[in-house]
Amino acid sequence: MRSYCRICERDTNHKIISEEIVDFEDEGSEVFGQDKYQIIRCMGCDNVAFREEGWFSEDINPYTGQPMLRIVLYPKASGDDLQLKRMMEVPHKIRRIYEETIGSYNNQNFILCATGLRAIIEGVCAEENIKDGPVKSVKNKKGNVEIFRKENLQGKIGGLYERNLITESHAEILHEHRFLGNKAVHELDMPSAEELKLGIEILEHTLENIYELKYKGGELQYKRELRKMKALKK
Repeated sequence: MRSYCRICERDTNHKIISEEIVDFEDEGSEVFGQDKYQIIRCMGCDNVAFREEGWFSEDINPYTGQPMLRIVLYPKASGDDLQLKRMMEVPHKIRRIYEETIGSYNNQNFILCATGLRAIIEGVCAEENIKDGPVKSVKNKKGNVEIFRKENLQGKIGGLYERNLITESHAEILHEHRFLGNKAVHELDMPSAEELKLGIEILEHTLENIYELKYKGGELQYKRELRKMKALKK
């Protein structure tokens, strides 16, 4: 049988490991249907999932006249879902918030997702012990731009740049992203799926730049030194 695989990220051939079929019927109202509960395994990557398939006599497709088939996969999976990136060097607490944020997006809990994105930035600042940072203000009466230090999230993003953890352009992007979380939390403004998807991509790049690249750079240096040592022994 064909089914969507969240690991392969496409429809693939699956093997049914176990299946339970439940038929139901209400004789008084002549309502009937069927539910199938299946444990399935992808024949490409061996991922195991639970699949629920069913139909109901009163839920009819107006174009074909046939009952409409309902299919649900657990864990929830579809072509629109986002997959977690493996970022093992990211601190556990931040990685947990990231995982819950992706889960909120996939379940279309968009306000919670936006809140999670803001929490990730706050978590990174807390992990790096950044409590404040420089913030540019509007020009004063003399036409000069004044710099103040603030302890809010705007200031902490400036602190990330000040510590050379992110670039200036990256900081500006995070400042824009910060307002997405502000509106969701304080005004209950529902962000779109497209806005959130872009915000998640920005946060993933941020986590990779701060935590993953440092580890990968060290690993690359180690492998280079190891290769040189092996060359000297020949």
